[in-house]
Amino acid sequence: MFEVRIKIDREEDLYCGFDEKGLTLSEDVLAYMTKALEGRRRGEKLRLCFASALDLDEGRLEKAIGQYMESVGKSVKRHKRSSWLNSLRLLAIGVIFVVLGLVFENRMGAVAAAIVSTIGSFSVWEAANVWIQEFPLIRAKERAVAFLQQSELVIEDAD
Repeated sequence: MFEVRIKIDREEDLYCGFDEKGLTLSEDVLAYMTKALEGRRRGEKLRLCFASALDLDEGRLEKAIGQYMESVGKSVKRHKRSSWLNSLRLLAIGVIFVVLGLVFENRMGAVAAAIVSTIGSFSVWEAANVWIQEFPLIRAKERAVAFLQQSELVIEDAD
């Protein structure tokens, strides 16, 4: 099991001061968690351990972590959906331009047809680029979110 230990001296350090509900984790805590997770081996279970001499509100902390994981999950879903739609648009536009360049080659002239077909080829390549480069990263983020959602939360006394 991979354990990330987070020492809390003041409860104010745990939450973002701008959130009136107080359910948003601070950027420092999120940055530390992200950095600490880099050493984890793939497939290893995660335990988030908050150590504090204070009496931390467990319910508030669980809600804040749940809210963070939910927002990250929604963000990944939005990114995946927009990337998918953009790649389909690029593919459709590319195919249309390539076909137009081939069909109207005799009417437009060879140079104009080559330009239209080239524009279509670039559009098709950009769609393929999304599939080759962006989708694997999105899938990795989805796996990371699922991994975080399965993590164990522990609050212990730091004495």
